[in-house]
Amino acid sequence: MRHIILHYHFFKNAGSTFAAALEHNFGKNFANFDSEHYNRRLHPQELVRFVQENPHLVAISSHHLNPLAPHVEGIQFHEVVILRNPVDRIRSMYDFFRRERISEDPLTCEAKRLSLPAFLELLIETRPHLITNPQLNLIAKGGAAIPSRQDMDRAALFLKAVAVIGVVERFDLCALGAEQSLSRVFPHCDLSYVPKNVSQGRASDLRTRLQRFAATCGDHLYRKVVNLNELDSELVEIAAAESLRRFQEMASPEASLRSFRRRVRYRKILSGIAKRRARVLRLWSRAMRIISLR
Repeated sequence: MRHIILHYHFFKNAGSTFAAALEHNFGKNFANFDSEHYNRRLHPQELVRFVQENPHLVAISSHHLNPLAPHVEGIQFHEVVILRNPVDRIRSMYDFFRRERISEDPLTCEAKRLSLPAFLELLIETRPHLITNPQLNLIAKGGAAIPSRQDMDRAALFLKAVAVIGVVERFDLCALGAEQSLSRVFPHCDLSYVPKNVSQGRASDLRTRLQRFAATCGDHLYRKVVNLNELDSELVEIAAAESLRRFQEMASPEASLRSFRRRVRYRKILSGIAKRRARVLRLWSRAMRIISLR
């Protein structure tokens, strides 16, 4: 049996951090698998072909694949899903578009042009699938339609059965749970991480971020956004509860978490040293070029 980790990289759900941890752990046996077009979904048969053409791969991360993984004889996919508070996710999405370069995704232009309230109103009017329970949409409807209450049961069953489940707000529990689950097939799996694509200047706690978001939107628009994401909020609670349940069932969970966080701190220190070294080398190279021109 060939085992492959399949990480669904939902936009602004700490996917870059988790994918980087996979790449750090598996090196050349890891790959990103995305469409060349920002807005095209990849189909299961495309994943199967990609896997068959790359027999060395054991871990894949994709923005453009949605659950469920295909059933393929001789291959077992270990699916990874990370969800996020839906309102905080929308705020992070806007911040991301604001700081990104202009791309083929028209939302980068709109976010740079519009205030946050105006941007949200634009999404509600022209792209409701991006702001109305979008995470449930990705899991239950393939990102193609606004989900309903009837989709929740199927999504909840999927989350409770998936190999790795977690929420951004408790990312350490998710990453540690992934190590524990995946180590049965991938011994010595180490998913300690360095955070990637974190919004600059954001508050560290969720409550403060939501309060600032509400103050910027105004009460009416904020309540409207919250109501549009009622099902997503329930889905995140289910994911958080399942992640916590799995954590509590570990042998010595608190000791394991402390050990994991020490590894995370160590990796952050090494990353900081590497960045400072790279900066010194760039400055040195620039200085040598200037001297050589004199």
